[in-house]
Amino acid sequence: MTSTRSDGILLTGGTGFLGGAVAAELLSGPHWPRTLLLVRAPSQAEGASRLSANLRRFGVDDTLLARIAPDQILCGDLSDADAFAGDARLPAITRVLNCAAVTSFGSHPLIWRTNVDGTLAFARAMYRLPRLRRFLQVGTAMICGGSPPTLVREDDYPKAGVSHLVEYTASKAEAEARLRAECPGESLVIARPAIIVGHSTLGCQPSHSIYWAFRMSDAMQRLLNDPNDCIDVVPVDFTARSLLLLLLKPELAHRTYHVSAGVGRSTSFREISAAFGRALGDGRATDRYQVVTFQDLVDAQDHFHAWFGRCNRRLMLRAMRIYGTFAGLGAVFDNQRLLDEGADPPPRFTDYLHRCVETSRGSTVPEQMLVDFM
Repeated sequence: MTSTRSDGILLTGGTGFLGGAVAAELLSGPHWPRTLLLVRAPSQAEGASRLSANLRRFGVDDTLLARIAPDQILCGDLSDADAFAGDARLPAITRVLNCAAVTSFGSHPLIWRTNVDGTLAFARAMYRLPRLRRFLQVGTAMICGGSPPTLVREDDYPKAGVSHLVEYTASKAEAEARLRAECPGESLVIARPAIIVGHSTLGCQPSHSIYWAFRMSDAMQRLLNDPNDCIDVVPVDFTARSLLLLLLKPELAHRTYHVSAGVGRSTSFREISAAFGRALGDGRATDRYQVVTFQDLVDAQDHFHAWFGRCNRRLMLRAMRIYGTFAGLGAVFDNQRLLDEGADPPPRFTDYLHRCVETSRGSTVPEQMLVDFM
């Protein structure tokens, strides 16, 4: 990645999963001294402490953590941009990466306020900066809704009439459409990650987000979709590096990019089953998954405690329905634009799934899934 030495960077979401991975990448590089981080905290010192605590989950050592200076923390909330818009450090910012979002797949009360209203208010404030060259908004490839084509290209969405599976994807589609309308020009770039699961070397140490859904299917040995269906999964560190490439590269050929495994590196559920078998050492056959209906899972509730440990059956069924529907889409997100910009080929989920297994042995599926339903 290349940029001018004078570029100032503003990152949101640094205390979260994806934003934390981006911050961890920046912290060890030359751009860190010119990086400002928006953090919800009453003081810069507390903001720096929250950021450090999050980066420890990414294996960042104390030597690097010592590079975090309190004056790099911009205290504020995405939804109240006017409260910090006059900060004296902001005029030096040329590049903004907005990773902040409510990513819950439940009915979170702040989804629309944060993902739409907050994002728009933040973007308006950033577009008043005198030196702004790029505003990189993190969306999601899952704005394709419930009936996507097998190969989804960037220009296919957002579009009217899409039936969204959860409020999160609907809010991201709405935010993207409104940003396009309010912030025309080349400075606005949208990055749409596919399904982010784990870290290619740290496994689930930073977060169990969505990994639990694959573990849940493996524990049941049941699927709601064809085992030959492919699913487009990328690790958070690949996603973070790709976002920084799109943020810092002086010129980009497009305004929208999938950050995805794409054709050839998406994995089938049959391959995922075999990878679980290798990681767990149980010598299973690769075709052990049964294809069932949702009603079959409802009828199997008496087995939930044996499969998952102590759990809320209603919540488990809700999760199965949501993630089973996503899994059954069979969509792959074309990533040729990203590769053409110089991104490294993404690892396959099955290449690092064993690290997810190793780093998840101490927690149950119900414990892991709380991160996505809070």
